[in-house]
Amino acid sequence: MRLRLVACLGLLALAATAGAQEAASAIWANGSRVEFGAMVEALAKADVVMVGEQHDHAAGHEMERRLVEALHKRAGRLTLAMEMFESDTQLVIDEYLAGHLTGSSFESSSRPWPRYATDYKPMVEYCKANGLRVVASNVPRRYVNLVSRKGQEALKALPRASRRLLPRLPLAMDLPEGYAKQLDELFGGSHGAAPTPGMPSPANMKEAQALWDVGMGASIVAAKRAQGRGVVVHVNGATHSDSRYGIVDRIRRQAPRLKVAVVSIRPDAAYSVWSPANAGIADYLILTAPPPAR
Repeated sequence: MRLRLVACLGLLALAATAGAQEAASAIWANGSRVEFGAMVEALAKADVVMVGEQHDHAAGHEMERRLVEALHKRAGRLTLAMEMFESDTQLVIDEYLAGHLTGSSFESSSRPWPRYATDYKPMVEYCKANGLRVVASNVPRRYVNLVSRKGQEALKALPRASRRLLPRLPLAMDLPEGYAKQLDELFGGSHGAAPTPGMPSPANMKEAQALWDVGMGASIVAAKRAQGRGVVVHVNGATHSDSRYGIVDRIRRQAPRLKVAVVSIRPDAAYSVWSPANAGIADYLILTAPPPAR
């Protein structure tokens, strides 16, 4: 009887926790709150769903998992593409999903991001269990590092085998005005400021960002063409997709007919109140209560 009572109390505690997590968030579309199911219904009609996250945002990663599962059930066919894996690890991912590798071998060979076990593994394991493809969409970091130091011209000197891992060059740098300003502020290149000694120049950093955006955009377009019907869900840092900048802009240039929906997830103490400052960030803005202070 005592064990049964403890078990019941444990289940009640889990249910209460889940209910609290569900309640401590709000989904916004054009300034109006919408339910999770209504959002999924609308997103399932898109070709590509961009999910912009704040890295290390636990509630955001849980929402990503729920969204992937719900979209798969609604759309029927789904490919999960992820910034968190570099494209030269695609074979390792395919081998793991096919059951050829153990989990430890996969993780040691695929160079996943830190916190993979808590933040991204649940989504990958869901895809594995349901026979869904996972695409490593990111350009190998070593090439992004090269561009940040020497500019995109340095990519031309790479061996042909290396260039196969890159998008088509040269990278167009006619960025949307708002994105260019955002990157200038991020990289310290605004108002004619001199570059920090010993650091990559702001111009090179913007070209490195472009390599990320163009490369991931090309991976997404290729994944959609390979899949046909259904939806491609891409998980990335929100900077790459908010305001339809970054990757979204590059997809528009590469495949203008694709219907792309943007979701952005972030913590916000005022999650239950709409702020005009949030207008235009995404088709669906998911705000969660910030984690408790440690």
